[in-house]
Amino acid sequence: MIEKSSFPKGSIKCLDKGFVRLVDSMGGDNAIVQAARVSYGKGTTKKSQDRGLIRYLMRHRHSTPFEMVEFKFHAKMPIFVARQWVRHRTANINEYSLRYSEARDDFYFPDLDNIKFQSSLNKQGRGKEVSQKIKEKVIKYFKEISKRSFEMYDELNNDGVARELARAILPVNLYTEWYWKNDLHNLLHFIGLRSDSHAQYEIQVYSDAMSLSVKNVAPYAWEAYKDYRISGMYFSKLDQDIFKKNLPNRILDDIIEDINYQLIATINEIKPRKAEDLFNLYVDQGGEDIKEDFLIKWNSGKINKSNVRELRELKQKIILMKK
Repeated sequence: MIEKSSFPKGSIKCLDKGFVRLVDSMGGDNAIVQAARVSYGKGTTKKSQDRGLIRYLMRHRHSTPFEMVEFKFHAKMPIFVARQWVRHRTANINEYSLRYSEARDDFYFPDLDNIKFQSSLNKQGRGKEVSQKIKEKVIKYFKEISKRSFEMYDELNNDGVARELARAILPVNLYTEWYWKNDLHNLLHFIGLRSDSHAQYEIQVYSDAMSLSVKNVAPYAWEAYKDYRISGMYFSKLDQDIFKKNLPNRILDDIIEDINYQLIATINEIKPRKAEDLFNLYVDQGGEDIKEDFLIKWNSGKINKSNVRELRELKQKIILMKK
């Protein structure tokens, strides 16, 4: 077990000997807002307006403003993880060189809990648990090949063989290090793929660690990403046709009415109206209840509030489903 002091200050431990450390970041939520408004100031005077704009940008996939925020990480990972990592070709990378420097006796050995059978459903994933006997065999082989290959590598180094050639006998569970810089838009794309449950466990650990930095540096952007990319749903034309065929208009009308109430509750929270003006506001939003029914529901105190722009967009989608 590597000592805690061996990890750089501020780093997040990953796997048995790896880590991720945020070295530097440029910009945050303010930078996204400034870029979107082509402004040199803060752009808005209210944080709620910044949040609303960032959510709009994320919802409508306006990605350029998110590219104005950058993150630079120092990471240490097994070579096989690094090779998956560089499939994302939008970053700047400077890796520890085994041509210039000697390799370190630093290898990844998986936890017993993560040693499993090949999945029968996923050709590139893990499946059910293996026996304790097989787990012990895996660890034994990992350690044997790591120890023997490094001994041979060290021997070739002592014989004066070029490091760029001698390194080729080292296995891919050897740890490497690099500095990795990427913008927020592409980093979120990375996290979306590599933190997914279908990604390999070992790279999920690193992706999850980097997501903590995103959450701290750009909390509104992270919130919007979670709402629209992770928890959001996309409906194809086929999906929509099924909804249109099977959802009666009366159900869609009920949903639209509920949205109308949420709209006026949200608008009234932003800019309070007189009690006698609320029904007219409701009618202006397309509400169809009579005044008596409106007052009963309004006074119930059970109306949710949300974002005005998002509610109006949702309402328009529901209306289109009726056609």
